[in-house]
Amino acid sequence: MTMNGRIRIRARWPAVWERAVCGVMLFPVFLLSRLPQPLLWATIGRCCYFFIYSFARYRYQVVVQNLSRSFPEKPYGEIYLLAKDFYRHFSGFVVEMIKSLSISRRELAGRVHVVNADVLYRYRDEARPMVALLGHYGNWESLNILPSKLQMPVNALYKPLSNPSLGRIVMRIRTRFGMQLIPAGRAVRQLMGAKSGASLNLFIADQFPGRGKGHRMELLHQPTTLFDGAEKLAKAIDAVVLYVELEKNTDSGWNVHFSLITDRPNETAEGQITESFGRRLQQTIQKQPAYWLWSHKRWK
Repeated sequence: MTMNGRIRIRARWPAVWERAVCGVMLFPVFLLSRLPQPLLWATIGRCCYFFIYSFARYRYQVVVQNLSRSFPEKPYGEIYLLAKDFYRHFSGFVVEMIKSLSISRRELAGRVHVVNADVLYRYRDEARPMVALLGHYGNWESLNILPSKLQMPVNALYKPLSNPSLGRIVMRIRTRFGMQLIPAGRAVRQLMGAKSGASLNLFIADQFPGRGKGHRMELLHQPTTLFDGAEKLAKAIDAVVLYVELEKNTDSGWNVHFSLITDRPNETAEGQITESFGRRLQQTIQKQPAYWLWSHKRWK
């Protein structure tokens, strides 16, 4: 074997080892995912809730502080109840993520209901690309079933996670039912080069963009910087911009609502699309606060 061959093997070895470790760790979780969801909640869900809320108090001060500042009119007793509801929802989210490793297409399609797909089909028939903005609200990962429910290509724009092993698991979940993943940095080039203009492109837009970046606005009574990459993308490809709202339904799943922000993005002022998204997200959160990701250190 040549010296170059040995160097290439050594360079690949850490990645091979990491995949092997990831597979070993994932296998028991995959076996758990085969259990019925009610049993998963009664076991894993309750244990998760006890651990993160009652025992470890996972980011409890962050959650209470975020809720207190976002709802200054609420008494502390109500804030603590909201925090408890958030941890209960978060535990359910963990259960849904575990279940999503093996859930069948039919079962997930029965849990996720698109309320008004006609909004999408109108622009699909006009061969318009669509950028759909959503927040870390409800179970956003359940939208991976949309390619099976909609007659159009569905993409998810993403930033690679810092943890490669976790990133592989998330990518497996998101692509199981035909969703395509597009790195946010390559979205403009890839979408402009697509043969068909009709596509739905999901973008989680409430993350912190980094210091000195993004659009500044007041969100939930606090100065907030929102990621404005989706707005720039929509203007670059002249895409219809939609807002996505998830609503818990009685079937232990989610109703998905699409609403129009603008179908003429280049006629909007700078920051207007991002501002509109922020206002709608705020309205969604205020209706059912427990379903937002309050444990994130969003306001620094």
